[in-house]
Amino acid sequence: MKTFNTSVLALASIATTLAFGAPASADDGGLYAKPLDPNSAFVRVIAPGASSATVSSSSFNQLSDGVSPYVAVAPGDIPVTASGGQGSVKAAAGKFYSAILTDSGLVTIEDDMTKNPSKATLSLYNLTEKADIDLFVPQAGAEAVSDVDSGASKSVALRAPLNVDLVVREGDKEIAKLDKIEFKRLAGVTVVVTGTGDKVDAVAVPSTISR
Repeated sequence: MKTFNTSVLALASIATTLAFGAPASADDGGLYAKPLDPNSAFVRVIAPGASSATVSSSSFNQLSDGVSPYVAVAPGDIPVTASGGQGSVKAAAGKFYSAILTDSGLVTIEDDMTKNPSKATLSLYNLTEKADIDLFVPQAGAEAVSDVDSGASKSVALRAPLNVDLVVREGDKEIAKLDKIEFKRLAGVTVVVTGTGDKVDAVAVPSTISR
C-alpha cells in the first residue's frame, strides 16, 4: 500500500477572479455542517465504477460515480471494501483519507480539507496513466490545480460560493470538461479522472461526511 500526501496550492494569480461569490446563504451546507469530533479520523472510498462500498461498519449503496461520503471513525486500521477490492487504511485523529480501490489494489491518499469558513476544497485525483494533468478554470484563465501525477491527488482552497467550469488538461491539450460546478462554503468538490489513452473521463462529486 502506498500513501501520498496532498498539497494545497496558492492561487494568488486567480484569487481575485475566483472571489466573486456572494455572501453564504442558510443552505450553504457541507462538510462542516455540524462540529467535528477532533478525536475522529475521516475515511472514504473512491472506487470508479462501483455502486457500493463500506467503510468500517458503514455501508453505502447507489454511490455517485463510485465516491462514498467520509465516515467518522476512531483512529486505527479502518477496513474498506468495494467491488474493486478491499483493504485497510491506517487513520490518525483529525485527518481525512481517501481509499482508492481499483483492480490494481488499494492506494491511500491523505486529503487536505480547508476549515476556512469562506472557502471550499477542490480535490483532483488522477487515476489515469497520464504522468501529469491539470485542472483549468476558463472563467479565470488560469489553473486551479497543477501537475498532478498518475495515482496521486492535490487539493486547493477556493473562495466560495461560486459556479465555474473546469477543464482537465494534459499540457495544453483538453482531455475532459466539467460544466457549471458549484462550490459551497466549508464544503468540497471531488474531481476524479479515469481512463486510458485518449479515452479519459472526469466526474465531479460533492465531498460530504456521513451523519
